[in-house]
Amino acid sequence: MLYQLRNLSEAEQSIVLKSPVWVILLIACADHDIDEREIDRAKEIIHIKSFATKNDVKNVYLELDAHVDEEIDNALKSLSAVGAERLSFIEENLAKLNKIFPKLDSAYATQLYNSLLSLARSIAEAEGGIFGIGRVSNKEEKYVGLPMLNKP
Repeated sequence: MLYQLRNLSEAEQSIVLKSPVWVILLIACADHDIDEREIDRAKEIIHIKSFATKNDVKNVYLELDAHVDEEIDNALKSLSAVGAERLSFIEENLAKLNKIFPKLDSAYATQLYNSLLSLARSIAEAEGGIFGIGRVSNKEEKYVGLPMLNKP
């Protein structure tokens, strides 16, 4: 268990640890079609964040990096085939963080929130633009700010 999450229930810890997966799927599904290239790029980003992140949220990425394929596959299995239902389900899962943020150390909650925003932006920028980098689609733009989350 990550020491930053020690005051949370097991279910709440799981929500925090899986939150990057839900962000990945939110952006990858934004256009109602799962883009495998975005998923692959997201896995690379998770790996990079597991050693490059300079704060305590790094531990979430370290934990996830060890089994990111399995976590994404499990999350995908729980999603509807209908695009709008899929997005709604993902948003509901991410919104659960709003009840958890106040239970975390305020600095850690802010770091987690900002890290998820950064992850969303990085995944969205993985497609489009020049050489597939930098341009965020209109549908993804709606979600990169993670509007279902309240800033801690």
